Order: sequence, then C-alpha cells, then structure tokens
Amino acid sequence: MAMATLDIFRSTVGAAALGFARHAMDEALNRVKTRQMFGASMSKLQLIQAKLGDMSLDIDASALLIYRAAWTKDNGANRITREAAMAKLFATEAAQRVIDEAVQIFGGSGVVSGFAVEQLYREIRALRIYEGASEVQKLIIATQTLKENK
Repeated sequence: MAMATLDIFRSTVGAAALGFARHAMDEALNRVKTRQMFGASMSKLQLIQAKLGDMSLDIDASALLIYRAAWTKDNGANRITREAAMAKLFATEAAQRVIDEAVQIFGGSGVVSGFAVEQLYREIRALRIYEGASEVQKLIIATQTLKENK
C-alpha cells in the first residue's frame, strides 16, 4: 500500500517540477523579449534561441511523461511504479536545467533575491530529493525494466 502511494506522490512531485519549469520559461521569455543587447532584442541572439529551444523540449517531454503516468493510473493500472519514477526523475532534472538556463538568461539579476528565477533555483533542489532522490529513481526504473523484460 505504501509503495503504491509513492507512485502517486512521485507523479505529483514531477507535476510540481513541471510547474516550476514552466514558470521559469515564462520569466525567461519575458526577459528575452524586453531586454536589449547589442542594439537588438535579446530574443534575436541565436544562442538564446537555442537555450529556449532546449528549455521548451525539456518542458514538453516532462509533461508527456507525467501525463503518461496519470493516464496509465486512470486507465486502471494497479501500479505505475516505473512510469511514476520516470516522470519524477525526468521532470525534476529537466526543471533544474530549465531553471538554470533561465538564471543564465537573467545574468547577474538571476541570482538576486526577489527575482522569480532565483527563488525557483533554490526551490527546485528539494523536489529532486522528495519521494526518492534522482539516483533512487534510476534504480527503481532499472528494477522495473528488468522485471518487465525477463
């Protein structure tokens, strides 16, 4: 019973991380659209565009893994251990990457207390530990994968 409950909690931790990542992306998009660098909008810089592309990819992949875990549970699966661990692991690690890139986009302001990206940077760390650290999730995924592929 306790392990089945962890399946649900892991999915919700992943969903929280997804929300953090989306918030960081929104902040970064606003920043690059309004900040001028070298006589043009920061959004015109190809390196910034590459960062935004990577961030968007991480966000969408996280959402899909979270939705798959929820869909599998909603469709009657007794346990979603592997799906929940994948969703939690990927979403929290991806959120860390997205938030880190948002901080980079903000430059020095990204680490100033009071900026949303600075707060997200501090808060995402806890989500990477809740309901099992990332290393634990990898072990769970491997164990479940081995069970399913005897």
